[in-house]
Amino acid sequence: MRSDRLRQIALTVWIAVGLVALGWVFLIIGEAIRVIWLPLAFAAGLVFLLEPAVKVFERLRIPRIIGSILAFLVLVAVIVAVGALVWPTVQTQGAELITQLPDLYVSVVSWLREVAVAVGLSIDDFLSQEAIEAWLRDPANQATIQELLFGFGAGAGVILRGVAETVAVVGLAPVLAIYLLIDMKRFKRNSLELTPPAYRREVAYVSGEVATAMGSFVRGQLLVALIVGIASSIGMWAIDLPFWLLIGIVAGFLNLIPFLGPVVGGALAALVALLHGDVWQAVWAVAIMILVQQVDNHLITPMIQRARVNLSPLVIVLALIVGAALAGLLGVLVAIPATAAIRIVVGHLWRTRVLGQSWQEATDAMIEVTEPPERLVRISRKGTDQTRLFDTQEMEQLSEDEVSEDQKV
Repeated sequence: MRSDRLRQIALTVWIAVGLVALGWVFLIIGEAIRVIWLPLAFAAGLVFLLEPAVKVFERLRIPRIIGSILAFLVLVAVIVAVGALVWPTVQTQGAELITQLPDLYVSVVSWLREVAVAVGLSIDDFLSQEAIEAWLRDPANQATIQELLFGFGAGAGVILRGVAETVAVVGLAPVLAIYLLIDMKRFKRNSLELTPPAYRREVAYVSGEVATAMGSFVRGQLLVALIVGIASSIGMWAIDLPFWLLIGIVAGFLNLIPFLGPVVGGALAALVALLHGDVWQAVWAVAIMILVQQVDNHLITPMIQRARVNLSPLVIVLALIVGAALAGLLGVLVAIPATAAIRIVVGHLWRTRVLGQSWQEATDAMIEVTEPPERLVRISRKGTDQTRLFDTQEMEQLSEDEVSEDQKV
């Protein structure tokens, strides 16, 4: 009995080593074909976002191909409507910001001068016309400026090429998403065909749990970002802060990255208030952003992201750092869902193979499910399962059919 236990542990260790080696190879290959990951990431996000709507259309007996196109058109209509609603105010505040830039510069310089005087220094020696001319005449500084200009020119070319490639590549994401939505059932079937018959039911179960958590995360993050953006904008408007909508949009967009949205939004709001000479407005702006963050963390996110993977703040921060180092902004955006998916798969293998737990026990230990209010339970016919990208029962049924066919052969 003990030898069997040790054999299971050794097998698990070797599987983990193999997975690490396979991951390293995957990173090398991924770096070589990195241009494809951006559209795939956006396409996957669109699939997670639109799949529940496509399933609703299917329950209404609408063919999947038509339902996929309808869901995509509804999303486009919502984006266009929201853009048309906020664009006039964004345009007005953007023009006002450009107009006030000289005054903001003067305010910053005045503030720096006051701070320097308070600590016994003077920045006039550095900002006067004579000091600037003397600095520019220095041959060493001229050489530095020349290097910076040449480096900026080369870097700007790289940036422009990267932006052009990004725009061209991201345009493929909706097309890929539509094809994935239409061929989802075929994709499930083909995925199971690549799995050994003895493990198909387990693969179906684990893939269902991963997809449920990923779908909840993607839809939840987008909805939470929208709520945070609206709440931040309303709060800044309530205290009559200039550029309130721009600050709210920044806070909502950056809320897609954990811990970043309200922090940056609060800093921007406080800076704008201070540059306009209103200290109490800055205090109110920071207080409102803290309130929005606390409501988000303790009320909004738990209610919206009903299936969440238990990740500690330390793991989240480390995942964000690794994602940024590997793939920049895209890595930051996908770091958390990728880490959650890895934790579900590895945790399932460890708990079932080493600790001897059942599939459901392993899932309960890793995924926290927030039950919806009773009123929503009555409305929903299938509960949480209707939001699954890979429906567990459907996958298990497919796996049973495959096993039966193999036995017949």
